Parts: sequence; structure tokens; C-alpha cells
Amino acid sequence: MASAQLRPLSHADLQEDHKPLYEQASTLYSVAVAEHAPALLDDALEKAEAAYAIRPSYLPGINLLARIEMQRGRYTSAERWVNTGLQLKPDSASLLYSAGHIALAENNLKKADDYFTRSARISRVATRAVNSLAHVKLLQGDYVEAFRHYRELIKTQSRDKQIRSKLFEAANFVSADFYSRELEEDLLRYFEFNDVDFSQLRSLATSLLKHKLRLSEQGCPLEMEQIVSDPLLLACLQKFYFSDPLMERLLITVRQAVLFSSSRNLSVRQDELALVVALARQTQLNEGVWYITPQERALTDQLGEVVSKMLQMEPLSGTDLFPALMLVLMYTPLQECSFASELESRKLKWPASGETFLRQLLSESRQLKQAASRMRCLDDHSANDQVSDLVRQQYDRNPYPRWTDIGYNQPSAYRAALQQAFPQADLSAIPERDTDVLVAGCGTGRHAIRLAHYFRPLTITAIDLSISALAYASIQARKRQTEIDFVQGNLLNCAALQKSFDVIECSGVLHHMQNPQAGLQALAAILRPGGVIKVALYSATARQQITRLRAMWQGNLPREPQDIRLVREAILQKTLTGHWEEIYNSPDFYSLSACRDLLFHEQEHVFDVLDLPAFASEAGLNWLGMVNPGNHAEIAATGKPAGLLTPSEWHQLEQQKPGLFNGMYQFYLQKPAQ
Repeated sequence: MASAQLRPLSHADLQEDHKPLYEQASTLYSVAVAEHAPALLDDALEKAEAAYAIRPSYLPGINLLARIEMQRGRYTSAERWVNTGLQLKPDSASLLYSAGHIALAENNLKKADDYFTRSARISRVATRAVNSLAHVKLLQGDYVEAFRHYRELIKTQSRDKQIRSKLFEAANFVSADFYSRELEEDLLRYFEFNDVDFSQLRSLATSLLKHKLRLSEQGCPLEMEQIVSDPLLLACLQKFYFSDPLMERLLITVRQAVLFSSSRNLSVRQDELALVVALARQTQLNEGVWYITPQERALTDQLGEVVSKMLQMEPLSGTDLFPALMLVLMYTPLQECSFASELESRKLKWPASGETFLRQLLSESRQLKQAASRMRCLDDHSANDQVSDLVRQQYDRNPYPRWTDIGYNQPSAYRAALQQAFPQADLSAIPERDTDVLVAGCGTGRHAIRLAHYFRPLTITAIDLSISALAYASIQARKRQTEIDFVQGNLLNCAALQKSFDVIECSGVLHHMQNPQAGLQALAAILRPGGVIKVALYSATARQQITRLRAMWQGNLPREPQDIRLVREAILQKTLTGHWEEIYNSPDFYSLSACRDLLFHEQEHVFDVLDLPAFASEAGLNWLGMVNPGNHAEIAATGKPAGLLTPSEWHQLEQQKPGLFNGMYQFYLQKPAQ
């Protein structure tokens, strides 16, 4: 038998030994990121370093080491590995891409922009550098460039929810300088997307429409026939409520003309059907916030009586009922129609032009009632709390906000995200998994559902005064297969939940209570030691104009829709003494529930940022830090992360920019660990 021939291992053989280690490290890294497991990252680092020791020139291995160290928060080490790789290959798209993400993690947006740009120039397909570059432009506040990048990306990545969401986010801050048919075609395609917030297209679409219709303070020179058939206008009317005074005036005029011409014979012209349906949908979106003349109100009341009488008839055809019904719905939200319950109980076949709209509208109304009937309620120990009762009545009648999409965020661990915002904080008492979270004053549920989707895994309880708001929230949660325990009750009685929490989020709630301090103390009592509470409160500086407006009513605030509509009309027509530009430039001015919440809430307190630490201290809580209110040059100029700025520094910034906290002071407090 011939003996086997032996040979010494070559240099190439030795170098092959790195591959199993590299592959193990890569797998461990992927699992660690997906599961937020720091221990696995340590194991991945050990394997990757062993692979590097065998073959130090292997670029994917060097890149992996940089990514692992970045994920561990060791940015200096991550940069060192990237530079090691770039010395071997300066034009490595992958290494430049990683370098961009390291710079992004360090909040060095200029450096990240440079790295992503260089990576994309080398190859637009080797990495997602183009996507990351668009994201950086968004973070830099360069919304025009961000929109340009995302508009290009969406052509090939239209199914990517992140791309769709970021495209809409960028569009929210841009407007058209002239009419572009290509842009109109793009917008019409975007309106076909699902799971997006169409209101973010409002500014861009409205500006484009105004150029197309040649709309100005002097009016609209186009004929009625051109307006009623415009595809972009019809699409916009059904996707978001308009928040532009000129568009509102045009549409009020068009609606009135259609009502007067159609009510004579109780029929709608065929060429105006699509517009009538679109205007009816717009009214459901804005909740009937537009001004209505006495003549229009008398006419729509008569039509409402016609609809009520027809609903008593047998047999009844949906085709016969349709014209009068749609003319009423052009002016009145379904829930305010006296015939709503009777209409919901009838199973009618509708004309094709309005079938989708009416079926959806009636289905939503039925679902809300069913959800409200199933809601769990706490025992009410707040019978003497008159303010809470008035607030509950407000939101039961006008749930706020109405929303359809939760946006997009990269999923992460709650504690890790909080630690990044406040690196100085000791958050060890907050568990990394199965964190118990209370959303106190959850309203219609958008924030609670966002938490459930983008910070996993959390166990979420959400409490609110309003059954109507909670019904809306529970329907939206069910659509997204999201498990949240919704409970109706007063947060002053939150001890009745018989549970304590690691995290409490209470945004835009305490300032609507009779005694905000009592509300904060009630929440602090059920917060676990070492836990955190996020609070959002109105800024006295940011709401000066609103405070002046509210003072004009001396406590007798408008509550009824017709009264709110009259005030809005006076503001828009500039017949109400004062300067109200900040108010009518707010999108919230253009829907009934949002306008009431913005201007005529039953209870409102405002705060000064310098008073917030004392406000927290009285409840036995420590100041942690403020959430960055946005990309503002004033904040960047401090040279400090937002989470490290003191209340005094925030006060100085607010004096420089009074509108800095239009979106409220948002800050975190912490309960001392035992």
C-alpha cells in the first residue's frame, strides 16, 4: 500500500482558517443586533478579532470589526478599524458606508454626508449609501435635497415602508415654486400607497394645486368645469384636509355652487358626482370645520329632513337616497347627522360613484360604537373633578387627533434609545426586555401604538378619559395586530390599575388638568424606583398668541361647531381684532377637533422651562433632560447634545427663538432608586 504524501501547510492554507471564524462572528453580530443582546456582541467581537489575527488584510473582516464596535458604542475603536481598512483600500464602498454610519452615530452629520456621498459615487448598488445619504439630508434639515433623493429612490423601492415614510416626511417641509406635470403624476402615484400619512403631502400638493389653478388672493380664473374634474384636486380632497386659507375659500365657494344648483331638483349632475363625493369625504376629514352661511344651513337642514323621511320608506333604493345624502354629507359629519343610526342599520346598495366612500364611512361608525361598548373602565373616584368631566365630554364629542398612520422608525430597545439621548443617566433599573409602560392620557392611541411597534418588547397599558378616543385607538391597534391594554379612567385614579410601571409617558395631558401637580404625583406613585416618566407641557412663550385669544372669551369658550366655525371665519376674514397669523398657519386650525384642542380647550395651563425642575421635585422626581425639539441651528451652536442642556440653557435658546417649543416642552424625569 502506498503511503500518503505529507506536505507542510502553506500560507494560503493558514489564511483559509479565518473564514469559519469570520462567518461565526458575522452570524453572532446579526443575531445580537436583531435581539439587542450585548453578550452576543462580545462573542462576535472575540471571533472577529481571532479571524483578523489570522488574516489581517481581509476587508470584510475589518469592516465587521468596525460594525461590531459601533454597535457596542465604542466609536473611537470603530473609527480605528475603518481607517485600518481604508489604508488598504481607500475606495472601498463598504468601508466608507460603515464610516458614514459611525459618524451618524456620533451625530457628526457633515462627516456622515461626506462618507455616504463618496460611497455612493463608487457604487450605487454595493451598499445602501444612497438611502443613508437621503436620511442625512433629512436630519440636516435640507428637505429639498432629501425629497429629491427619496423621490428618486421610490421609483425602484416603492414597497420599502421606510423609503415611503421618509419620502413623505421630507415632502412635509417642501412646496412647489411652479406647476410641474411630472410632480403631479408622482403625487397621484403616492396617493395609491398604503400605510402612509397623506397629510404629510399637504404642503407640497396644495402649493402645486395653487399654481395649477392659478389661485391667488384675487381668486381663481378657471371655469367651474375645469375645477370639478381636476384629478389632483379630487385626490387631495379624499386623502387629507386642506390647511390653506385660499384653498378653503375656493372650496367653500365651489361647494355652495354645487349645493344650490343640485338642491333645486334634488339631483347631482353626472359631471359633478366625483366632486360631491370628494367634498363629502373632505368634510368627514375636517369634521365640518368650514364656515356655513345661514342660507346653506337652512337648505342642508331641509335636505337632512328629506333623508330622514326617506329612510322610513319601504322599499328604499340607495340610488334614490344618494343625491340628498351626499349633499348633506358635504356639510355635516355623519356622527352629527340625526339620521346616522337609521342609515347604519339599512343595508342599501349605493351607486358606484359613492359606494366605496359610504361603505367605509358606515363601517367605521359601526366599529367605533362596538369598540366603545367593549372598553374596560376603572371605577370612577373623580365625581367631584368638574374639569376632568368637561375634558372627557370634549374628547368624547371631538376625539383628537384623527390619524391613519404611525410613520416609520427603526425598531430599537427603549432603554438603549433613552441612554443614547441621556448618556449621563443611570437607567439600570429599567429592564431591557418586557418593560412595563403606561401611556397616561393616550387619546386616540397613535403614540401608544408607535411605542408597541418600534420599541420591542414592551407591555403597554394606555389610559384615557374619553371612551370615543379609546374606541378609535383600539380599532387602529386591531388593524395593526397590536396588543395594548386600553382602559377608560382618570389618571388621578391610576392606582386602581393595581400595577406599577418602569416607564410612564404622559404627553399633552397634565396641562389640561385642574391641578397638574396632583396628576404628576399620582403618576409618580405608580412609577417604580429608578423608572422614568416622559412629560410634555405647553410653553407659555410659544402659546402667547393663543393665550391672548382665549382671554377674549373670559372663560366662556366656544364649544359648539357653529360657534367655532364663526370664530374661524372672523380670524380668516381678519375681522377679529388682533394678529393671528401663527394660529391660522397651524394645520390644527383646519379641522374641528384639532381647532378646539388648539384654541378652545376646556382647561389649559402654560409653563416656563425654568419652573420645570421644581415642578418635578414636588412630585419626588429628578430632572433628567429635555428632548430635542427639532433640527435648529441655535441648538447645534451650543456644541452640546440636547439631552445635556440645562433648563437655564433651554430658557436662553427659547428667548432667541420663541417658537422653539411650539410642539411643547418634552422632557424626562426619573424616580430616585431605593
